Amino acid sequence: MKRILSIALSIALTLSLAACSSPSPSTSAPSGEETPPAEQSITMKLGWAETAERSGHALSEAAYTFKEQVEELSNGSITVELYPAAQLGDATSMLTQVEAGTLESCMSISNGQFATSYYPDLGFLDVPYMFESSQEAYDLLNPEGEFFQDLQGDIVEKTGIRPLVFFNEGLRHITNSKREIRTPEDMNGLRIRTMNVTAHMKMFEALGAQPTNVSWNELYTALQTGVADGQENPVANAVYISAWEVQKYMTLDGHVCLCSLFCMNEDFYQSLSQAQKDAVDQAALKALEAEYSMYQANEAANLELLKENGLQITELTSEEIDAFRQSCQPQVLEYLRSTMDTPELLDKAMQTVAESRG
Repeated sequence: MKRILSIALSIALTLSLAACSSPSPSTSAPSGEETPPAEQSITMKLGWAETAERSGHALSEAAYTFKEQVEELSNGSITVELYPAAQLGDATSMLTQVEAGTLESCMSISNGQFATSYYPDLGFLDVPYMFESSQEAYDLLNPEGEFFQDLQGDIVEKTGIRPLVFFNEGLRHITNSKREIRTPEDMNGLRIRTMNVTAHMKMFEALGAQPTNVSWNELYTALQTGVADGQENPVANAVYISAWEVQKYMTLDGHVCLCSLFCMNEDFYQSLSQAQKDAVDQAALKALEAEYSMYQANEAANLELLKENGLQITELTSEEIDAFRQSCQPQVLEYLRSTMDTPELLDKAMQTVAESRG
């Protein structure tokens, strides 16, 4: 009996040792394969000048969309910290920080501002009355199109700043507190607030106005105190500043389209893994879709809101708009050709828009 018990114990011990030495089917990796390393965790800051309220501005919607999308698409390896309402400084300051690499990314950078300070060739977007609709500008700057990709590569090479997408905030229109504007002559002597964009100033000078450079954050006060008689912005921005409180008239002339840049420091972008770069690029596309959809959905309602609050809206005929075009476009084209490194880009853009129009 003792011998039988001894044999049984010996067999049990042998089976136990064999089980411990064999790899578990649920944990062993197939022969020749390695477990891919986890993505390095990255935290990036994103600043913009508009409201922290998501529904308060199309760029705010874009910022929140980008954060959600890039964190999801990167499987949580990228975390985005949001800094709205110019917490990190105005647009000029944020762009300088992105260039220096102390801020990873920012929005609220107008195409004209970027052209003036960093990349003169972007001046083609400031040709007055080149676009007849915001959709024409949106199509020209399609991030998946050849025109955009060539432009993006050149900007990166020459500035160290990567434009992820160009947000389309709509055509810019003129408001003022003095009189209805229907002809170029009606502009004579009006102090019109502009951004610090020389092409815009040249345009208003050619129309007989006095361009006055005021920062976005100081715009309302400038209109309220009479430092400026008027300003020029898309409909949504006129609503954003409650323009009816300090303005009486709005002329829907659509002189240029506001195509603002979503910028990222190129060294930071290149520090990302390929999967993270893909996540950033795809999230930027989603942000663009969200921004443009919000702009389109709100444009008619915003215009109606301006009317309801007492702003007198003047819509121009195509012939009246052409009078403005003839009064200022030649002068601005002459200026841009003298400042652009590649003036041929201006001709290419104008031709592309004209051909798409048919």
